[in-house]
Amino acid sequence: MTKKLIASVLAASIAITGMTAAPARALDNGELGRLIFGTGALIIIGSALANRNNNNNNGAVVTRRGGDADRPRRHHRKIAPARCVRHSHFNNGPRRFLGQRCLNRHMHNAHRLPSACKRKVYTNNGRRNVFGARCLRNHGWTFG
Repeated sequence: MTKKLIASVLAASIAITGMTAAPARALDNGELGRLIFGTGALIIIGSALANRNNNNNNGAVVTRRGGDADRPRRHHRKIAPARCVRHSHFNNGPRRFLGQRCLNRHMHNAHRLPSACKRKVYTNNGRRNVFGARCLRNHGWTFG
Protein backbone atom coordinates (compact mmCIF):
# COMPACT_ATOMS: atom_id res chain seq x y z
CA MET A 1 0.00 0.00 0.00
CA THR A 2 2.83 2.43 0.77
CA LYS A 3 4.31 1.81 -2.67
CA LYS A 4 1.03 2.85 -4.27
CA LEU A 5 0.82 5.90 -1.99
CA ILE A 6 4.36 7.01 -2.78
CA ALA A 7 3.82 6.44 -6.50
CA SER A 8 0.59 8.47 -6.53
CA VAL A 9 2.15 11.35 -4.53
CA LEU A 10 5.16 11.36 -6.85
CA ALA A 11 2.93 11.36 -9.95
CA ALA A 12 0.83 14.20 -8.56
CA SER A 13 3.88 16.28 -7.67
CA ILE A 14 5.37 15.79 -11.13
CA ALA A 15 2.08 16.80 -12.75
CA ILE A 16 1.73 19.93 -10.59
CA THR A 17 5.34 21.05 -11.13
CA GLY A 18 4.88 20.75 -14.87
CA MET A 19 1.95 23.18 -14.78
CA THR A 20 3.66 25.77 -12.60
CA ALA A 21 7.09 25.65 -14.21
CA ALA A 22 9.02 28.89 -14.04
CA PRO A 23 11.63 29.88 -16.58
CA ALA A 24 14.92 28.06 -16.17
CA ARG A 25 17.51 29.73 -13.98
CA ALA A 26 20.71 28.68 -12.32
CA LEU A 27 20.67 27.42 -8.72
CA ASP A 28 22.78 29.08 -6.10
CA ASN A 29 24.58 27.10 -3.39
CA GLY A 30 21.70 27.39 -0.86
CA GLU A 31 19.06 26.08 -3.24
CA LEU A 32 21.32 23.27 -4.45
CA GLY A 33 21.97 22.20 -0.84
CA ARG A 34 18.23 22.16 -0.05
CA LEU A 35 17.55 20.13 -3.19
CA ILE A 36 20.18 17.52 -2.31
CA PHE A 37 19.01 17.41 1.33
CA GLY A 38 15.35 16.96 0.31
CA THR A 39 16.17 14.24 -2.20
CA GLY A 40 18.27 12.39 0.36
CA ALA A 41 15.48 12.64 2.95
CA LEU A 42 12.95 11.18 0.50
CA ILE A 43 15.30 8.29 -0.34
CA ILE A 44 15.90 7.51 3.34
CA ILE A 45 12.17 7.61 4.19
CA GLY A 46 11.29 5.44 1.19
CA SER A 47 13.91 2.81 2.01
CA ALA A 48 12.82 2.74 5.69
CA LEU A 49 9.21 2.11 4.62
CA ALA A 50 10.28 -0.61 2.21
CA ASN A 51 12.39 -2.34 4.89
CA ARG A 52 9.52 -2.19 7.36
CA ASN A 53 7.16 -3.81 4.87
CA ASN A 54 9.66 -6.50 3.89
CA ASN A 55 10.59 -7.46 7.47
CA ASN A 56 7.05 -7.61 8.84
CA ASN A 57 6.88 -11.41 8.92
CA ASN A 58 10.35 -11.98 10.49
CA GLY A 59 11.17 -14.73 8.01
CA ALA A 60 7.93 -16.66 8.59
CA VAL A 61 6.08 -18.04 5.62
CA VAL A 62 2.57 -16.65 5.43
CA THR A 63 -0.08 -18.72 3.70
CA ARG A 64 -3.66 -17.76 3.23
CA ARG A 65 -6.68 -19.87 2.46
CA GLY A 66 -8.48 -19.45 -0.81
CA GLY A 67 -11.86 -17.82 -1.24
CA ASP A 68 -13.63 -20.54 0.75
CA ALA A 69 -13.53 -18.69 4.06
CA ASP A 70 -17.23 -19.25 4.70
CA ARG A 71 -17.00 -23.02 4.06
CA PRO A 72 -16.39 -25.02 7.25
CA ARG A 73 -13.05 -26.76 7.50
CA ARG A 74 -13.05 -30.52 7.19
CA HIS A 75 -12.05 -31.22 10.78
CA HIS A 76 -14.99 -29.15 12.05
CA ARG A 77 -17.60 -31.08 10.09
CA LYS A 78 -19.84 -33.52 11.90
CA ILE A 79 -19.37 -36.63 9.77
CA ALA A 80 -19.62 -40.12 11.22
CA PRO A 81 -18.31 -43.05 9.15
CA ALA A 82 -21.08 -44.80 7.21
CA ARG A 83 -19.35 -48.17 7.72
CA CYS A 84 -20.36 -48.02 11.40
CA VAL A 85 -24.11 -47.81 10.68
CA ARG A 86 -25.84 -51.05 11.70
CA HIS A 87 -29.43 -52.18 11.24
CA SER A 88 -31.15 -54.38 13.77
CA HIS A 89 -34.64 -55.40 14.88
CA PHE A 90 -35.64 -54.74 18.45
CA ASN A 91 -38.92 -55.33 20.28
CA ASN A 92 -40.31 -52.03 19.02
CA GLY A 93 -39.20 -52.45 15.40
CA PRO A 94 -36.14 -51.95 13.20
CA ARG A 95 -33.52 -49.43 14.31
CA ARG A 96 -30.36 -47.93 12.86
CA PHE A 97 -27.48 -47.25 15.18
CA LEU A 98 -23.71 -46.77 15.23
CA GLY A 99 -21.53 -48.91 17.48
CA GLN A 100 -19.17 -47.06 19.79
CA ARG A 101 -16.28 -49.47 19.23
CA CYS A 102 -16.49 -48.98 15.46
CA LEU A 103 -16.70 -45.20 15.90
CA ASN A 104 -13.65 -45.18 18.18
CA ARG A 105 -11.69 -47.16 15.60
CA HIS A 106 -12.68 -45.11 12.55
CA MET A 107 -13.15 -41.57 13.90
CA HIS A 108 -10.56 -39.33 15.46
CA ASN A 109 -13.23 -37.20 17.17
CA ALA A 110 -15.63 -39.85 18.46
CA HIS A 111 -15.53 -38.16 21.87
CA ARG A 112 -17.46 -35.23 20.32
CA LEU A 113 -20.59 -37.32 19.69
CA PRO A 114 -23.55 -36.06 21.75
CA SER A 115 -24.04 -38.03 24.95
CA ALA A 116 -27.81 -37.58 24.57
CA CYS A 117 -27.69 -40.07 21.67
CA LYS A 118 -25.79 -42.75 23.59
CA ARG A 119 -27.77 -45.91 24.38
CA LYS A 120 -26.96 -49.23 26.04
CA VAL A 121 -27.86 -52.36 24.10
CA TYR A 122 -27.67 -55.88 25.51
CA THR A 123 -26.43 -58.44 23.00
CA ASN A 124 -25.29 -62.06 23.09
CA ASN A 125 -21.76 -60.70 23.60
CA GLY A 126 -22.70 -58.52 26.54
CA ARG A 127 -23.61 -54.88 26.91
CA ARG A 128 -22.62 -52.51 24.09
CA ASN A 129 -22.82 -48.72 23.82
CA VAL A 130 -24.39 -47.44 20.62
CA PHE A 131 -25.50 -44.11 19.21
CA GLY A 132 -28.91 -43.74 17.61
CA ALA A 133 -28.71 -42.72 13.95
CA ARG A 134 -31.84 -40.56 14.05
CA CYS A 135 -30.65 -38.77 17.19
CA LEU A 136 -27.26 -38.04 15.59
CA ARG A 137 -28.97 -36.65 12.49
CA ASN A 138 -31.11 -34.41 14.70
CA HIS A 139 -27.90 -33.11 16.31
CA GLY A 140 -26.41 -32.19 12.91
CA TRP A 141 -24.31 -35.27 12.17
CA THR A 142 -24.15 -36.89 8.74
CA PHE A 143 -22.91 -40.30 7.67
CA GLY A 144 -20.26 -40.37 4.98
